[in-house]
Amino acid sequence: MSFLPRVLILVALGNAAAAKDTITFNEHIRPILAENCFACHGSDAAHRKADLRLDHGADATALRDGIRAFAPGNLADSEAWQRILSTDPDEVMPPPESHKSPLKPEQRALLQRWIEQGAVYQNHWAYEPSSRPALPAAAGGAKAKDAAIDRFIGAKLAAKGLRLAPEASRATLLRRLTLDLTGLPPTTAELDAFLADRAPDAYDRAVTRLLASPRYGEHFGRYWLDAVRYADTHGLHLDNMRNLWPYRDWVVRAFNANLPFDQFTIAQLAGDQLPSPTLDQLIATGYNRSHLTTAEAGAIEAEMEARSTADRVDTTATVWLGLTANCASCHDHKFDPLTQREYYALGAFFAGLADRVWDGNVPKPGPIVLLANAAQQQRIDAIARELPPLRAALAARASQLPQSHAIPPPEPVKPAAGADAPANPAEKPPEPPPVVYEVVWAEDGDLPLPGNFGAPAPAGEWRTGPDVPVVGGVRAL
Repeated sequence: MSFLPRVLILVALGNAAAAKDTITFNEHIRPILAENCFACHGSDAAHRKADLRLDHGADATALRDGIRAFAPGNLADSEAWQRILSTDPDEVMPPPESHKSPLKPEQRALLQRWIEQGAVYQNHWAYEPSSRPALPAAAGGAKAKDAAIDRFIGAKLAAKGLRLAPEASRATLLRRLTLDLTGLPPTTAELDAFLADRAPDAYDRAVTRLLASPRYGEHFGRYWLDAVRYADTHGLHLDNMRNLWPYRDWVVRAFNANLPFDQFTIAQLAGDQLPSPTLDQLIATGYNRSHLTTAEAGAIEAEMEARSTADRVDTTATVWLGLTANCASCHDHKFDPLTQREYYALGAFFAGLADRVWDGNVPKPGPIVLLANAAQQQRIDAIARELPPLRAALAARASQLPQSHAIPPPEPVKPAAGADAPANPAEKPPEPPPVVYEVVWAEDGDLPLPGNFGAPAPAGEWRTGPDVPVVGGVRAL
């Protein structure tokens, strides 16, 4: 998928900061403060000490009673820095009661240089727009003709007195490349062909060949499916099979088609909310159906609904926002910019979806869609293309018909007369007696009727008896 190389490059680009001796908050300082300071001076208002936040630049650099925690460019006036250097147990930070060790010399050095460089804060990296920094000079064994990522890695290594390792053998390069892109080693024939190909672009063509392989989507799709908690069973109680494999196949196809990441995101989170969604976009929303479900009699539906909503929030925040949102289910997040209120507000996007947490122990709990095989889908697509002009022609012909051809309204029914008339016209016929059903709990493997495809699973109980309407079965809901 097109976004994966960008993720790898962004990691390398971030590391270039140290090579240029520029200290950045997100890469160098935030980890130090998160580990040692945010528990008492972070976003969790309930445990915040001295009403001081070090996770927000405006708070940390503000003048409070003539004191600043961090004074940009001024170590002497930076109270937090002076507390870090202090040996007084009543002044030193982190304090002894926190059971945290004093900052390491390399951590102090980073903080010192950051303050001297202006103590510039950044938003959490998940909310920072990506930007392309200048390409560093070739160093650390990297050459000017090398790829950009080699230049960045070389600059980072050079700053630490290291160099790039010598280039591996061609056989090793192909093995690494094939394992990285397909999860499989190269075949003997592929290896022989690559070793015999001495053209300058042989490696580039090997990359192109592997990206075009169906194995590429299967390999990269595995990592995505793990992250979004895909499974072929319900996950609880009897852990019965669930038929969610079309979503799995959609993910594989999306990677193989190099689907743009924005479309990849929208289809999974809200494909069914798009105007006239395609079948593929409906299948993509299987992401929202990958959570645990149950039919265990002792479970409370309202509780399971809340758990399902939390699971969807946690997974979406982890996969798309890079946040450990579930920490905020109990309190304001201590390290990431997410309050408890915001956590439950995120749940509003998922609360009340059409599916129920009760799966009925069936492989296809609704709502579901019908899928066709390849030949059937081609015929369905052909009919869909032929229908609009036929409907337009029918509407045009109908508009030309004279009004005299219109179907007359039905004549009103005359009241009964004579012997058939009721003795008292105002008296209504008696209502039929109510039907009483015996309630029987049963696991059901019957397929839903076609008329119910796409509808939420109805609330109710399975019942049986001579007066219960069934279609080819023995019980009805």
